Amino acid sequence: MREPGCDPAFHLFLLLGQSNMAGTPLPEPRDLVRNPRVYVLSYADCAAQEREYGHWSVASPPLHGCNAGLGPGDGFGRILADAYPDARIGLIPCAISGVDIDYYRKGVVSARRHEFLIPPDNHWSGAYEWVVERARLAQRSGVIRGILLHQGESDSGDPAWTGKIKEIVEDLRSDLGLGDVPLVAGELLHGGLCEKHNALVNELPRVVSNTSVASARGLGGMDPHHFDLDAQRELGRRFGARMLEALAG
Repeated sequence: MREPGCDPAFHLFLLLGQSNMAGTPLPEPRDLVRNPRVYVLSYADCAAQEREYGHWSVASPPLHGCNAGLGPGDGFGRILADAYPDARIGLIPCAISGVDIDYYRKGVVSARRHEFLIPPDNHWSGAYEWVVERARLAQRSGVIRGILLHQGESDSGDPAWTGKIKEIVEDLRSDLGLGDVPLVAGELLHGGLCEKHNALVNELPRVVSNTSVASARGLGGMDPHHFDLDAQRELGRRFGARMLEALAG
């Protein structure tokens, strides 16, 4: 959906998931060097980053809130900016650490809703409506070109998970007027406690149209669930490579 007056050269991407999308490892100084053509739709009011919820700022970690770490969105934004030197890249962070996939389903109230806060004031019954509101706000400025997903640790091994992802993506595509925009889903940590869930992640291209998978093979962890700093940098590059392939196709 293109709003009147929005810039078609402002390429927007939704970032959905839980803690590995938000990022756990703390960034180093080189991660804080900003690309002036990569923006983030602020996730919270963060005085240290001079960000106000719902306003665009030049991106730097953390993208999800004020105190998260480096996630794949950071490296992804740099890869896309390099690939499109005449465009701006806009990241719409919507990850919430620890949430189950029901949190993102339209018209569904997760049984764990009470455990987590949805910014800025937690009034939503679920995250789907929040994501749509943020996406529509972003669409006033640019065009959504794709969706990134890293989620599954809270639903590890649940055979219903792929069907729920299909439902969420189809609802977002329809409600936001996105057509068949690409979805790139990231694998969970190989060798981690939820590694077996990757079998379901790799089913998504068969279940959801225009979907590809960013591999986590060879990437290290800081604990049994979370990628370490080098892994997050590389995972962001892999998300970017898969998205560029999809957009070129």
